[in-house]
Amino acid sequence: MTRQLAGHYVDTVGRLMLPIAIGAVFGYYASDSGVPLLPDVLAFALGWGIVAISLMLVGRFLAGTVRTGPEQRVRRRVVAIWALGLTAVALRLGVWWSDRDSDLTRLTPAEFEAGFALDAALYVDHAREMELLVDQLEAAGVGAYDAHHVLTAEEEALLADTWSALLNHTVALDQIRRFWEDWYRWDPSRLERSYHLRSFLLTLAAEVCLVETGARFTALVDGHPNVTKFLDAAHPEHGLPAGTLEYYRRELLGTRDQARVMAGERYLQVLAVGVKGRREASELGVDWLWSAAEGHLAAIRSFGVIGRATDTLTADTSVLRVGVDRVWFPVQKGVAETMGDTRVRRPGRYLIEHDVIEPFDARMEPGDVLFSRKNWYLSNVGLPGFWPHAMLYVGTPDKLDAWADGDPAIAAWILAETGREVPLSQMLRARHPGAWRDWATGDADPKRVIEAVSEGVLFNTLAHVGGDYFAAVRPNLDRLARAQAIDASFRYHGRPYDFDFDFATDATVVCSELVWRAYRPAEGKQGLDIDTVRFAGRSTLPANDLLEVYTRAPAGPDAPFTFVLFLDASEREQRVFEADEAALRASVDRPRWDAAQP
Repeated sequence: MTRQLAGHYVDTVGRLMLPIAIGAVFGYYASDSGVPLLPDVLAFALGWGIVAISLMLVGRFLAGTVRTGPEQRVRRRVVAIWALGLTAVALRLGVWWSDRDSDLTRLTPAEFEAGFALDAALYVDHAREMELLVDQLEAAGVGAYDAHHVLTAEEEALLADTWSALLNHTVALDQIRRFWEDWYRWDPSRLERSYHLRSFLLTLAAEVCLVETGARFTALVDGHPNVTKFLDAAHPEHGLPAGTLEYYRRELLGTRDQARVMAGERYLQVLAVGVKGRREASELGVDWLWSAAEGHLAAIRSFGVIGRATDTLTADTSVLRVGVDRVWFPVQKGVAETMGDTRVRRPGRYLIEHDVIEPFDARMEPGDVLFSRKNWYLSNVGLPGFWPHAMLYVGTPDKLDAWADGDPAIAAWILAETGREVPLSQMLRARHPGAWRDWATGDADPKRVIEAVSEGVLFNTLAHVGGDYFAAVRPNLDRLARAQAIDASFRYHGRPYDFDFDFATDATVVCSELVWRAYRPAEGKQGLDIDTVRFAGRSTLPANDLLEVYTRAPAGPDAPFTFVLFLDASEREQRVFEADEAALRASVDRPRWDAAQP
């Protein structure tokens, strides 16, 4: 009798423990006290549940209600225990997987904030440019081509340029998506939810942007055999092998990607309902990213990309992981990983640091054209050529005045322009007061370079613009022409950045356009007559093409530029070294995606 009472007591205790185990999970979500869901809360609930069922089984045994043979009454209990044990193993494996370090989870809080801000801005840039490229093809009437339309030379050039640019932006955006797809390693509790939420939103936005663009582009060209055949052919001038269109279509519009889109959409709903993720996104200042993802999802729906079969898939979060790394041609996997590691490992820090570049300031003169490359800046992949950025060296006000002082042509020009004999810097101050304030009001590290960046045309320090590779060339013009170029560049101060990369107007200005316009000849102004190039239907001049104006011209007094300096680098060895003119001339032929130069 005593044994039976004890059995009933133990069984009752076990039954009471089960609601406590379940309540712990729901209590966690109710309180959200910052305790990690994985592994702390679930491990507690799991352990408590196992103990509860074990007590229930022991209690039944002590009470004498256990039977064997055909009348066995505990079979369901045994099955439950086995199921719970298997669940424990699965959860333990899940915890082990989520606990593994990745490049994302190894970021310090400061690195996370810097990396997220950078990649979120890059996502916007790439998404905008990809949309513009498809818009341009639509405006050119590609979708209206007759099924048997024979492409003209101009149409082939437009398609090849646009296709190459679209793939480059796709590569860059896919690298962003691949890095942040480890969002699930951040715990969804209050403790790490801001990291979890932002990483997921950036991953999802990049993923659905790629799928939407792929759907728009393929809908535009499908049904036009000559167009698809041309795009799928090899284009060695752009570094594209044969079969690129088929690969693009398969990688962006396959069942795997459709399943990830569906899974992402459903997890977005989970976050919205389960943890009030939309409100938290707003508090974190990333509600715009949530809206962007929803906009891409709506567009994908309108294109009918998500098939009925995919729509019925069980959309668990594991499908958001890419089972096999997506390796976009022509980027080799090792190089792509090197680029990702470089960006994350050195956010905001360049190989050319202040103490490295500062001694070279003495070699530079006002009006020199500068070129730089920052390997961690992934948008390099979306820009043609190894050198993505060009700018103009101005120097400090004192250096500018010392350089211009004593030149009779500059003095006569200043007198004719102002009616006074004043230093060059004072003329610039009077003509461009806003630019002057940005240029002359600096800290211990003065601003010596004017450049066009995503924030617009502004002044910056040498240490900031140096990046990982740096070069300077000098226009073969007299000092008056260079002084006039500096004056012209000041006029563009504050202009917004030209994300269209179109030189047709100067309402917005891209980096190489600032240099091109500063040195463009005009009445009473000598300069450099540099032709633009046609790229994706636009008149433009990428920075690498601008440097090629120097590298392709024979050396001599008639050359447009002369060599000043070249700071080359080894990404693998994490070092910078001075290189000669021959190395600079060869650098323009380096692959644009190569962040691991020997």
